[in-house]
Amino acid sequence: MLAALLTSAVLTALASLDWRTGEKQKIITLTEQNGVYDLNGIPDFEKAVVRLSPGSGYYPNTYLSPRDADSAVPESTNRFEEIRADYLSQRFILKVPASNGVYAMNFTLSGRHAMRVYVNGELAAQSGQNGTTKQDTVVWENNITFHGAAVNGEMDILLYSAQFYHDKRGASLAELTIGKSATTVDPYLFEKIKGVAVMGAFLCAAVLLLGIYLILSRTRATLYFALACIVMALRECLQTQAWVYFAIPGNLSFMLEYLSVVLVTVFLSLYLGQYAVGRFFRIILYTALLGSCVYGVCILLGDSIFYTSILKYYQLLLVACIVPGIAVLFWNMRNPSKEQGAAMYGIAVFYLAVVSDILMYSDIFGDGPNTPVAEAAMLVFVLAQTVSLFQMNNRVLGEAKEAEQKLEAEKIALESLNRLKTEFLGNVSHELKTPLTVMSGYAQTTKQLAGKPDTLDGGEVSRRMTLISSEAERLSLMVGQILDVTRMEEGRMVMEPVRCYVDEIIHTAVETHYPILNKNQNRLDIRIESGLPAVHADPARISQVIVNLISNAVRFTTEGVIAISAKKENAHILVCVADTGVGMEAQRLLHSFERYSKKEKSGVGQDTGTGLGLYICKHIVEQHGGEIWIESEEGHGTSVYFTLTVYKEDF
Repeated sequence: MLAALLTSAVLTALASLDWRTGEKQKIITLTEQNGVYDLNGIPDFEKAVVRLSPGSGYYPNTYLSPRDADSAVPESTNRFEEIRADYLSQRFILKVPASNGVYAMNFTLSGRHAMRVYVNGELAAQSGQNGTTKQDTVVWENNITFHGAAVNGEMDILLYSAQFYHDKRGASLAELTIGKSATTVDPYLFEKIKGVAVMGAFLCAAVLLLGIYLILSRTRATLYFALACIVMALRECLQTQAWVYFAIPGNLSFMLEYLSVVLVTVFLSLYLGQYAVGRFFRIILYTALLGSCVYGVCILLGDSIFYTSILKYYQLLLVACIVPGIAVLFWNMRNPSKEQGAAMYGIAVFYLAVVSDILMYSDIFGDGPNTPVAEAAMLVFVLAQTVSLFQMNNRVLGEAKEAEQKLEAEKIALESLNRLKTEFLGNVSHELKTPLTVMSGYAQTTKQLAGKPDTLDGGEVSRRMTLISSEAERLSLMVGQILDVTRMEEGRMVMEPVRCYVDEIIHTAVETHYPILNKNQNRLDIRIESGLPAVHADPARISQVIVNLISNAVRFTTEGVIAISAKKENAHILVCVADTGVGMEAQRLLHSFERYSKKEKSGVGQDTGTGLGLYICKHIVEQHGGEIWIESEEGHGTSVYFTLTVYKEDF
């Protein structure tokens, strides 16, 4: 805020300076003496510009004919404030050196006027179209430049000026400046050059921001600010002499100048909407938007006298919205980011200048010369907001790129998962078919034996029925694993923990499943520490873990040892299922607990399995608050460990 205040002060100081280059001409001010301006006594007239203030008389609501100038009775300029004149005439009689040739002259008024100038009875210049009614008057600019020469050392100059468009004032009294034609430059040339340059700067900023909006990111804040820059370019064109280079009618120019204020307010309010946090700020924002829209309708559909008469109320509304709105905005953003800091600096500079200009044009502090700074402040605003928008767009693009990378990673993961599922379904289809084939084959041969009672061997039938039962158990385990994974993914796998003992769970699981799981002549070794405390667990699920681990061990071990152990370690029971089988590769060990992991061939004749066993075991153990891990070395067997928490009352 301090930086914004200093910037506004600097802009105000710069705006009051005369930036015209070259040798400065001396300015001499003359007043009327007995109805005549005598320039004969001016020394060094070639290097001076003479300023002639309005005379003592003028002709309100009258276009004075050059033929009737001597007989008409003027009104005193002291009554100018009392008599509203929408059109008037002024007469300047100048005595100049007869030998000085052609003079360059300029009339300057307050506000846009239609003007016509006669010098010694001859039309010298015209700006707009003079009329006696608003309908036949076309206002133009606030100054007119012309040339004239003296006749017998005297110039009789008549000025017609008309202004029907503003409620606050009618036609103004003009001030005349005169200099030598060869040495006097256009006093508004610098204003024209400045207007074109500033307009070009706004348009360049608008093109840049529109390019960012269309090509890089569709952020509405960028679009709103680009449109505000376009409107400011139009306003700068209208407020300076630059607009006369374009085919814009004077009356339309007058209306557009007021409408540009509304459009700038609307677009900047929409832009500031990105910072509208909180109910109070939104109320202020919507109030400014609604007030601007209402005033804009008045400009488009109403008469100029009407919308210039209510301008002060619109200005009051803007001040009432700007001051608390900017205060709340700064309060809400006490610790801004770099992006917000640049934006807030520009906002503060511009709106301080806007408030200053509103107060200046309202003549609250007197009817002095108006030196607006809003356009220069808008350039600072544009620069600051462009920096802010660049930072914002970089952030948005970074977030979009990060989201794109995340989506790409998720896509790759989903494609990998889909591929694994496809492979899994193919493997499961094969694995489910294997026990079914065995069961079907033994059932058919047993049926054939049953059809020959004379040769029926009870032992052979019992052996075959045992094999059928074993394969059915394997089939049941595989189907159960698939169903368990489905329940886990849907969150429907329910644990029912109770107070139980690990040694009982292990013995029950071994007695029930080991005889039918072990087909590779392995030896079972059970080592359970005596006096193990109880655990808080679901016996059926822990039994499922042990059965899955035993199933994996016997698949990869032939004529070896399957060791099951359990012992107490601190507040946990450590259970281990170890084998002396083929072991696991280090790379394979990293992915052993993943679902749908590629099933490896055992190499020992037991290839039945789904590849889901360890994934299910990990889920069950972790649901019990325990941990599970594997220690293995290729060719030297595998050991799987998991822990269970001791029941609190037994600890």
